[in-house]
Amino acid sequence: MAKKIDKNTTEAIRKLLQKYDIKDEDRIIIDLKNSMISEYEEADISYLMSIRGTISDERAREWLKENEELRQEW
Repeated sequence: MAKKIDKNTTEAIRKLLQKYDIKDEDRIIIDLKNSMISEYEEADISYLMSIRGTISDERAREWLKENEELRQEW
């Protein structure tokens, strides 16, 4: 579940990540379990379709729309 973080925390994280050459416009994923940082890649409908056996095509499109709306709220 995504949670909004405060400005001070954001700035502290930016300072910690400076040595990894991460810029303000970059979107990343921090995997604490495996101690890794990776680029954030937008999920597209083709990715969602690859899990087709799990959800219907209609639900995949709804899910994509919901995720896009949530990202805009950030």
